[in-house]
Amino acid sequence: MKKALRILGFGILALAVLLGLALSFLYLASEPMLRRTYEVALRPIAVPTDAASIAEGRRLATIRGCNEGCHGKGVSGGEFWNEPWIARMVAPDLTRVAARLSDSELERVFRHGGRQDGRTTWGMPSSMFYHLTDEDLGRIIAFIRSLPVGDGPETDIHFGPLGRIELLRYPLFVYAEEVAQDAPWLTDTEMRGEHGRGRYLALTVCSECHSMGLDGAHDGTAPDLAIVAAYSKPAFAKLMATGVPLGGQKLGLMGAVARERFSHFREDEVDALYNYLSARARESAD
Repeated sequence: MKKALRILGFGILALAVLLGLALSFLYLASEPMLRRTYEVALRPIAVPTDAASIAEGRRLATIRGCNEGCHGKGVSGGEFWNEPWIARMVAPDLTRVAARLSDSELERVFRHGGRQDGRTTWGMPSSMFYHLTDEDLGRIIAFIRSLPVGDGPETDIHFGPLGRIELLRYPLFVYAEEVAQDAPWLTDTEMRGEHGRGRYLALTVCSECHSMGLDGAHDGTAPDLAIVAAYSKPAFAKLMATGVPLGGQKLGLMGAVARERFSHFREDEVDALYNYLSARARESAD
C-alpha cells in the first residue's frame, strides 16, 4: 500500500513538473508575439467637423462595432471577451484614446492596429478597417471626437494558456501581422465597378467574422458567404435587419450583430451587399 502511494505521489509530482514546463514553454514562446513592435508610418487624414458628417460617423461606427459594440455604449469601453483559459479583453473608452492621439495616430490604430508604443492592438479588426475610405474613417473619427471625454476603462488584455496555444497555432487577433503596410486599397475601378459598393461593404463589415477572403472563419465559427446564394433579396434584407435566417432558427452572434449593427444599413447598402455576395457565389459555383 505504501509503495503504491509512493508511486502515485511520484506520478503526481512528475505531472506537475511537466505541466510547469509546458506552461513555461507557452509563456516563453508566445511572449515575444505580445511584445513585438511594428513600424508603421503616420499619414494625414482629414476629419470633418460638421453635424452631418458626425451623425454619419455615428452610423458607420455602429455598423462596424465601434459604437454599441465591442467598445460599449457611446464608445465608453468595457469587457467584450472573458474566457479564463483563453483570454480576457477589455476594450478601451475610445473618447480617452482619442483625447491623447492625433488624427494620424488614430488612423494608424484603426487601419494597422498600431499603438503609440509600436505594439499591436488585440481584438481590433484592423484588417477590416484597413479598406475604409479616408472619408468614412474621417467621419468615424469625427464622431468619436464629438463626444465628451469619459472615464471608461483603458485597454486590459490577459491571455490564458489556451489563448497562448492559439497564438502559436494561429495569430489570433494579431491584426498588425495581417495588415501589410503596403497592402493596396480597393482601386477606383473596383469601387466604381458593377459590384464595387457591395464589395467595399463586405470587406469593411463582413470580413471581421468571415475573413478577408469572405470564405469563412478558420475555426468554422462563420460560414463562407457563398451561403448568400440560398437567399432571395427580401430574405437577405430580413436577415440583416432582424438576424432571422432562412428557416427561422435562432442565430447566436450573427443574430445579435444584425439587430444591433446591421439594422443601421440603408436599403441601398443592403441591396449592394446582396448583389455583390450573390455574384460572388455564382462565380464560385462556376
